[in-house]
Amino acid sequence: MSKVFCDKPFNHNYVHPNGKMRLCCTTVQDLPTDNNYNLFDANKHTIEDYWNSNRMKEIRRKMIAGEKIRDCARCYQQEEQGVESLRSTNGMDDFIKKTDEDGTYQKNATSMQIQLGNICNLKCKMCSQMYSHMHGMETRDIGEQDPEWLHWVKEQGANVNNWTNELGIKQEWYRSKEIKLKMFEHISRNITELCVIGGEPTLIPEFYELFEYCDQQGTLEGKNVTIVTNLTNTNPRFTKWLPKLKEWTIWASVDGVGERTEYIRYPSRWDKVLESLEFYRSILGTNGQIVLSPAVQLLNIDQLDDMVKWWIDWCGGELNKQFGWTWLATVWYPLICNPNMAPREWRLKVADKLSEYKFDQNYENIIKELRRDQHTPEKYRELQTAFIKYNDKQDQFRNVRKSWRQLLPDLEQSLTNSTK
Repeated sequence: MSKVFCDKPFNHNYVHPNGKMRLCCTTVQDLPTDNNYNLFDANKHTIEDYWNSNRMKEIRRKMIAGEKIRDCARCYQQEEQGVESLRSTNGMDDFIKKTDEDGTYQKNATSMQIQLGNICNLKCKMCSQMYSHMHGMETRDIGEQDPEWLHWVKEQGANVNNWTNELGIKQEWYRSKEIKLKMFEHISRNITELCVIGGEPTLIPEFYELFEYCDQQGTLEGKNVTIVTNLTNTNPRFTKWLPKLKEWTIWASVDGVGERTEYIRYPSRWDKVLESLEFYRSILGTNGQIVLSPAVQLLNIDQLDDMVKWWIDWCGGELNKQFGWTWLATVWYPLICNPNMAPREWRLKVADKLSEYKFDQNYENIIKELRRDQHTPEKYRELQTAFIKYNDKQDQFRNVRKSWRQLLPDLEQSLTNSTK
């Protein structure tokens, strides 16, 4: 099996919350236009504009030749650490056969992930302005009270917050009628595997308009659609289209059980999460599925076994075609959210606890990573100090019912000892 090939440059479109076009959700590289000074942007370009651009053709040529692509560095890193990445080699031989010598791929992609901006009602701990305008507004508001703290956050960069530009600004690249129509036409005509994300897509009118458009064009029947939602806004409006789809999946973004998910995905409510899950279970029919998709991070790693047990119990005792689990990814950035930044003593204790429960290979790989040191002592101290400073300020501003110190007293003690 190839260690560099991936089907994404041959059969996948991806639009970032700000409208920029990338290979997929894992890469951090926006695709440059042919003059390399501008980026492909849904505000200015169509999917067809970038699909056989010089950069895309170069990527395909290099992959076929077995060369690594800088855009794919995160997947390579995960695989080197024994963690399953999102890189896929499905259909590799067929994709290669259909690629011209210069890297041109004559067919349109049939798979797409589209992020409809950053409008969201939550301020998740691992999130940033890019994916939640509410998170950005909060960071801005804290900074107005404490300018030195905001200056520190910006200096820390990916250590504590991935995106501090344009705080509180709503990314709404899809609001132009012309841009929206071109995107809807592309999806309706070409895409059979569609994943819709926000922000929170159920809050965004264009999410419903996309379903309406495809229904009017008679193209819903051939599509498999995944909707990534935080389960806080169950709107029955779009459910009328679900039976018409070939298959549909709710990717439920739940990061803990009870008060833990309320803390991480502030200000969500656990009773609302459960209510939404029951709603989707009631309408599954024969073509629906609910998949739990936790963002594994420092604030929930100690509860990972309990989360798996709870989910299997909620599903009726087993995972099957209608109820599943996906390891979206361990949170790598911001670094203070990555489980490995915790003191070694605490990580080993958590790893021993998790090892008492058996689930799948990805679960075992996560435990393995907990036991491995990834930073220098100086970097560990820097990240641990930053974790305390960032979350103490955020908790104070939110006036949370329980702070991270109260929810994770063992972690607090370990961090206190480690940063003395």
